[in-house]
Formats: sequence, structure tokens, C-alpha cells
Amino acid sequence: MAYRKKTLRTMSPAARKVARLAGELDSIARRLKNLIPELQHLELDSMALANARTIYQKEAEKPAQQILAEAIEFDLKNR
Repeated sequence: MAYRKKTLRTMSPAARKVARLAGELDSIARRLKNLIPELQHLELDSMALANARTIYQKEAEKPAQQILAEAIEFDLKNR
């Protein structure tokens, strides 16, 4: 909670420091709370990228003839 300037002036120096630290703590907590949705999106993107990477690595291990045969078979099925 932010204190008014007038309120801070009436406080002792030690109480003023504590009040400022309490305000800073509230501010940091609010900023962290606002970061949670962004972190959730980043985590989902990271998992999707890892999944795509594993699929790509599996496909890269296949010989070219097998990939070509699968593509031709797919085209024939979907005509």
C-alpha cells in the first residue's frame, strides 16, 4: 500500500523505511502476479517446440525412400 507524503513525514525515520519497503514488496508481488500468464504461455510454447523437435528428429532418421513412399501413399489415400 502506498503511503501519502504527509503520512510519511509524520513517521520516524525507521518507520518510514519500513513503510517504503512494504510498498516495494507490494509492488513486486503485483508485478510477479502479472507475469504468471506470460510464463504459462512460454511454458506451453516450450513444450510444443520440444515436441516438434522430437518429431523432426524421428523423421530425419528415416531414409529418403521411406519418406517418399509415405508421401505417395498419403497422396493416393487423400484423392
